[in-house]
Amino acid sequence: MRRSERLERAVFWLGVVAATGMLLVLVMGARVTSTGSAQGCGRDWPLCNGKLIPDFTFAAAIEFSHRAVTGVEGVLIVALTVAVLALYRDQRPIQVLAPLMLGFLLLQAGLGAWAVKYPQAPAVLALHFGVSLIALATTALTALYIRRPGAMLAAPAVSRGLRAATWGGAAYLYVLVYTGAYVRHVGAAGACPSWPVCGGGGAAAAVDLLHRAAAGLAIVGAVALFLLYRRAASGRGDLLVGALVLVATLVAQGGAGAYLVLSNFGLSAELLHSALTGVAFTAAAYLCLLVTLGEQASERPATSPSRLRSEGAT
Repeated sequence: MRRSERLERAVFWLGVVAATGMLLVLVMGARVTSTGSAQGCGRDWPLCNGKLIPDFTFAAAIEFSHRAVTGVEGVLIVALTVAVLALYRDQRPIQVLAPLMLGFLLLQAGLGAWAVKYPQAPAVLALHFGVSLIALATTALTALYIRRPGAMLAAPAVSRGLRAATWGGAAYLYVLVYTGAYVRHVGAAGACPSWPVCGGGGAAAAVDLLHRAAAGLAIVGAVALFLLYRRAASGRGDLLVGALVLVATLVAQGGAGAYLVLSNFGLSAELLHSALTGVAFTAAAYLCLLVTLGEQASERPATSPSRLRSEGAT
């Protein structure tokens, strides 16, 4: 194996570690919210209760560990950004993904610090979760792209309508996730204590039921997207596999939502639901990347860099 190939493989595994770390940050953030530990370090940031290493009460330990993991993840993302720009700076996907990956990590950290220093409305707190999703997705997409750039860039283009359906589905899923985070932050998640029927009443229950219906529609939309790929892009096995992953993850997320209610909103159920949310949105973002690269493939010159040829470009 050539030195350049070893370096590219090392950068890929750095991307895998960074993406896994972003998922961990997402889940740990959900744990902070679910346990009511957002003020575990008081209003201090970056210190915790006025100390670099605080006295570990339950809430302080949860909040401090979340900050510590986020800090380590920040180092990984910066290292990954530098590495991919050094190796792939001439490739358009990296030119877009690397700044987004780093930018949304910084925005996520900034929103977290802002929420600690100053009380925030539920809408802003929910936005923090939404920004974390994009930070996770862009990191995962960076790792996936640098694993097989040639094969991705050589994929046949899809129709404009199929691209619009893919991006529309991802946008719908993002809004759905945001509304779910908003429901949790306003304390309306417990308005429906049973499943599948609500078992409650009032405005909060209506909001909860609306979220459940929208989640069901997301599964229907993902199945419809798979069928569209099968009919209009049958030669794109990558899209079919990606759509199947999206459908399976959304179904699992729906099951986790039911488990969340039936377990009386237990912590493990909350964390499982949040983790599956991150995976589902990343799968939708992956499909967006694939259809966009397919669009660019038809416009690319026939000559490709040697690195791309070695990974399957034609």
